[in-house]
Amino acid sequence: MARNRQGRAGGRLARGFCFLLLALSPLPAAAQAPAQAPADAEWRAFSRRYVAPGGRIIDTANQGISHSEGQGYGMFFAVYFNDRAAFERIWGWTQRTLSRRQDALFSWRYDPRSSFPVSDPNNATDGDIFIAWALLMASERWDVPDYRAAAARVATAILNCCTVEVGNRLVLLPGISGFQRAEGIVVNLSYYAFPALRALSRVVPDRRWARLERDGLELIREAAFGQPQLPPDWLLLGRSDERPAIAPGWPPRFSWDAVRVPLNLAWQRVDAPTLSAANRFWANPENPHRPPAWIDLRSGQMPPYAGHAGTRAVHALTRARLGEASGRPLRVADAPDYFGAALVLQARIAETMPPEPPALEPPEASPPPPQNRWFTELGRAVLTRIRREDREDPNPVTEARWSRPDFLEPSQVRGVPSGLRGLVPPR
Repeated sequence: MARNRQGRAGGRLARGFCFLLLALSPLPAAAQAPAQAPADAEWRAFSRRYVAPGGRIIDTANQGISHSEGQGYGMFFAVYFNDRAAFERIWGWTQRTLSRRQDALFSWRYDPRSSFPVSDPNNATDGDIFIAWALLMASERWDVPDYRAAAARVATAILNCCTVEVGNRLVLLPGISGFQRAEGIVVNLSYYAFPALRALSRVVPDRRWARLERDGLELIREAAFGQPQLPPDWLLLGRSDERPAIAPGWPPRFSWDAVRVPLNLAWQRVDAPTLSAANRFWANPENPHRPPAWIDLRSGQMPPYAGHAGTRAVHALTRARLGEASGRPLRVADAPDYFGAALVLQARIAETMPPEPPALEPPEASPPPPQNRWFTELGRAVLTRIRREDREDPNPVTEARWSRPDFLEPSQVRGVPSGLRGLVPPR
């Protein structure tokens, strides 16, 4: 009996020792603990640093200006973290300060130091997209029909004012004015926030959302430049041959704009070569500063410093999507400025946020039924006979007769306003 108890005790000790060894052993990348959504404390940290009491999002690395991009990000974060009071403050400031009179879009820049803070009324489509997406999410989370109606107005204006046909492609313009040039269309591929484009199809069902995604992904695949085969911040799409090239007038870099291209791809879980190319570039052991903040896609030059926490957060998300270990989750406090903190929060949210389903497309209109020529000719003959008999009426009526015109008046096509001049400068 004592021997049996000793045997059972020895077995328990052996099993305990095995469990201890397993607990102390490093897990393979595929067996790492699942990613956790960012805690509310991360939103509070962002709000304390970058959200003014009146609802203005402050770009601390850009002389304290505000822009529609930041307002859209702030609204998105507020609704994601269920902070309705903050959402209403940010949305209220955005409406009062940045709304454009001629459409439902928003002026892109506000400078509090200027006597005329909104000096350039041009819009920035990435900001408009996030504002519309946040409004739609708010309407669904808090059941506010007015938010849904506002989202529909902004989304409709994006489709009607900020898209253009280039050959067989439907292209997203960075803004209404300044990007359609004689040599081609200037495009910013980081503005293609694929989860938002899919979501907006719920409030404005339109086939153009799916086309924007399809053609945008094709552009991203073609926009592979330099040794790392990465997209530039600004792309030129030629009018004649539609071949993408690095846009003149901006540094030929993969940097602070284009860093959002792998973010948007990973957010929607799109398997694209650009994800692997970005991961190779950021993780290259030959780079003394990893991940590099940027690279000149023509010369290969890189800066003597690494990217900030925002770049590292997007890199971590990219690694996670490729099945690699992503490391310790970064925090808002790790970022040195507004944009870095916004990238940290977006990457953390994207890692656990369910992907959006494909864009809703309205059903195609049914073609008219085929006409039988024999019946058509017979009908015309009968109508001709009836009209002849009416004209030959032996007892004409002297009272006035109301008659329906044969054809309706031609409908008038309402044109899209050309917008105001202006050009969004590079970040």
